[in-house]
Amino acid sequence: MRQTQDTLKDTKAARVPDTKLLEKKNHINNSDTVENTTQDLATMSDSDSDLPLARSVSAPEPNEYTYEDAHASDPAILSEPASPSLGPSLVPNIFTQLSFSLDSFISQNLEEDLTDLPILANQMYNNLRSDLSKTKHQLRHHVGTTKRQIRHQVDHTASNLKSQIDTSMMIWKQHMKKASVVRFMDKIAFTLGMLECCCTPWVISQYPEWIPFVHTFQVSVLIVVRYFLYKRKSWHFFLLDMCYFVNVVVILYLYVFPQSQALLGAVWLLSHGPLAFAIVTWRNSLVLHSLDKVTSVYIHMSPPIALYVVRWLYPDPNYTRYPALKDMPVLPTSSSLTAAIALYLTWQVAYYVFVVVRQKEKIKAGKRVTSYTWLLNDPNAGVISKVAHTFGEKYSIVTFMGMQLIYTFVTCLFALLSYKYFKLNTVFLVSLFLVSVWNGASYYMEVFSKQYEKQLNKLAEEVSSAVAANQRAHDSAGAGAGNQQESANGEKSSSSVEAQPQKSAAAKKDD
Repeated sequence: MRQTQDTLKDTKAARVPDTKLLEKKNHINNSDTVENTTQDLATMSDSDSDLPLARSVSAPEPNEYTYEDAHASDPAILSEPASPSLGPSLVPNIFTQLSFSLDSFISQNLEEDLTDLPILANQMYNNLRSDLSKTKHQLRHHVGTTKRQIRHQVDHTASNLKSQIDTSMMIWKQHMKKASVVRFMDKIAFTLGMLECCCTPWVISQYPEWIPFVHTFQVSVLIVVRYFLYKRKSWHFFLLDMCYFVNVVVILYLYVFPQSQALLGAVWLLSHGPLAFAIVTWRNSLVLHSLDKVTSVYIHMSPPIALYVVRWLYPDPNYTRYPALKDMPVLPTSSSLTAAIALYLTWQVAYYVFVVVRQKEKIKAGKRVTSYTWLLNDPNAGVISKVAHTFGEKYSIVTFMGMQLIYTFVTCLFALLSYKYFKLNTVFLVSLFLVSVWNGASYYMEVFSKQYEKQLNKLAEEVSSAVAANQRAHDSAGAGAGNQQESANGEKSSSSVEAQPQKSAAAKKDD
């Protein structure tokens, strides 16, 4: 609208302002609404109809400025054709001009808005990015603060809990070291050991199918307990010895590979060979009140007993549970020995690499103890230690490994016979049990009795010292009483002597 008004004002200044048509056009351009413009045009049409016809067709005066002159001088004012008539044909031209002006206005404003749109979008993006950055920073700060608070609380709680546990463990250790508690625990261990010795033969005779499960449960519990006990003393490398390896392989055969005849031959030879003979070689003692000694006997004795039951007493004539026993009355010598020696060498190489080589520094520093170092450095080892040191200290471990290989092979040869003959197998296991009992009896008589004798002697010394102290106290008390009586008698005599002069003085006074 503003552009249209400016255009009409410029046109009005350029032409003669005394014509009625131009006044009407200015009036139309200054109107605000289309309705007012239509009414004005209708009025103009009525007034023009009153003019004489001669005026509309007569030639213009020389000085008169007509519509045609205005149109010819400035065709852009109105886009209507030159006509002497001022009737209703002027309305479409006005609407066309208004539409053009509105389009120009909208186009100009739209161009300005489109020009400013990237700037506004960039500003909005920067504002949004700034808000997101602030929010992210605040959130990160809040999360960091929360994490620090939680970590501090967790550390504080863990520290308090650790302190309470340490205090409780210290109190528990002090309590367990009391003489009364030690005696009570020994009594419990002795009772459980006797119960085990009595119940195992009964289960073998009445429920032989339970023996594999009983063996697995008991050996698992004892090994786990031994690990925690040995871990505190840095002795847990003992649990990597061959006896524990054979126990694991026996469990694998009982539950995972019962159909493997090669594995059956290997575990039979290893359990009835080096594992069983270790009771004799290393003097395992059945000392019922000692959990450590009972565990040592059990891990060497239980695997051959479990396989003995599976071989001879298991109630399964069709061999559905252990199919490897079917059609195998005798162990094949070559394949069984090969499988057993292969398993032994597998363990020996792994033990040498992971223990002897990789833990060499810790073993030298005394931080770890192994069966090799204990046997080779034990002065009571006797012949074994002397033979192992035949080629010097440097090759003592290798020499001992060679000795152990020969020992394994020889004992496996005897185990071949135990698989074939039931009576021989039975006598062999009973003999091993008697050897462990004999070693236990020797421990009780030679070691435990001496310790008990020392305790009795110590108790006798304490009693005699207490009696002597009591006698000395009694003597000192008697001497003190005699001195007190003598002092009392002295005081009495002195008082009587003082009384005699006083009495004589009084007698003289009376006289």
